[in-house]
Amino acid sequence: MRRQARPALVLTMLALLLGAACPGDKRGGGAPKPPQRASEPKDPAQADAELLGREVLEIVDLVMSYRSSHRGTLPSSLRQAGLDSLAPQFIRRLSRKGSDPVVTILLRNTTGHVLSSCQGTNQVLEDQSLRGGAFDVSCTVIGEGTQYFTVRPREPPPK
Repeated sequence: MRRQARPALVLTMLALLLGAACPGDKRGGGAPKPPQRASEPKDPAQADAELLGREVLEIVDLVMSYRSSHRGTLPSSLRQAGLDSLAPQFIRRLSRKGSDPVVTILLRNTTGHVLSSCQGTNQVLEDQSLRGGAFDVSCTVIGEGTQYFTVRPREPPPK
């Protein structure tokens, strides 16, 4: 009889341990709500600038990586750098301003957006490292012209 009690005791202990390890309010009867991000931009132009600007930053970083591994030579095209010029959401372009690369990111579909494109040079990498993750991009506001926006650093994902 004693041998039969041990498995029941082990199962009971496991159930208690698992129950104690589960997060959330057991009295409320639901999972905890995910935390809301305080840094979500409320301005639609700022939201577009952050979307496009992060893509500018990523492509500039890849272009500069190419430059550093090819003895200071910039790629003549995105294809040469191993990048596609068309992405599901963006059109990517690479040009030059003197010896600096200029990366332009355009939205493929501007419906519901305030901006149509943003661009930046290798300066965005320097800005990001010196300004705690923030950097500036030049963007085209649909029907209004060019405006500068500061792209804020991303918040780390909640733990």
